[in-house]
Amino acid sequence: MAVTGLILIGYLLAHMYAAFTLWSRARKARGGVRRYRSNKARLGVQRTYASFTLRWGGVVIVLFVIYHLLHLTWNIIHPGGAAATPYDRVVNGFQIWSVVLAYTIAVLAVGLHVRHGTWSALTTLGANTSSLARQRLNVIAYAVAGLLTIGFLLPPFAILFGFVS
Repeated sequence: MAVTGLILIGYLLAHMYAAFTLWSRARKARGGVRRYRSNKARLGVQRTYASFTLRWGGVVIVLFVIYHLLHLTWNIIHPGGAAATPYDRVVNGFQIWSVVLAYTIAVLAVGLHVRHGTWSALTTLGANTSSLARQRLNVIAYAVAGLLTIGFLLPPFAILFGFVS
């Protein structure tokens, strides 16, 4: 189990490095000019809420991953009481509303992150070719992020409200 956690941390660090490198290259390529100029947006910069919150969402996700590893993987912290198995730790932890709230905030940050990532990946692959294509990409990006977010939020709320014990 610990090896898997270390591999995931390695992937996370590689993702952060790639994101920083891409951001830096894009900034240099623009010559310091702000991106996505548009008359539609209030400040003349067109962007989604997901792209606006990407960096701080990433910070929330990193902090949550650390908490998640300390709680469920390494059994160092014990909200809801100490438990021998990961299943018992999940059930004990999600019976506390503040733990569910923190988990919800982290999963919403992941959802926004995935929405932007899906849009960007499909755009990079050449799927953003017309107004209709952009609408479809938006639907796909929201669908992927929505399904992931709902899927990850079902267990903690089911446990919190007593549907699972």
